[in-house]
Amino acid sequence: MMNDFLSRFNGGQLIGFVAVAGGLLCGIVSIIGHFWKVNRLTALKQDMVARGMSVEEIEAVVNAGTGQKPVHRHRSCRG
Repeated sequence: MMNDFLSRFNGGQLIGFVAVAGGLLCGIVSIIGHFWKVNRLTALKQDMVARGMSVEEIEAVVNAGTGQKPVHRHRSCRG
């Protein structure tokens, strides 16, 4: 079946087909990977909130290994 399908194309058409199909596949995998990462990060944050971790602790965990410096929040003493 696959051999019948591929035998319909000449060399140039087959290369073009593989290039287009491969490009689409790369894009689809990239999009799925992005949403998977966002979903896992959201689940991690929800788990840390459920455990009672502070905002600073959650930021430290999320930013660990990213090379980003922690954000220091200063509270104003203005009344």
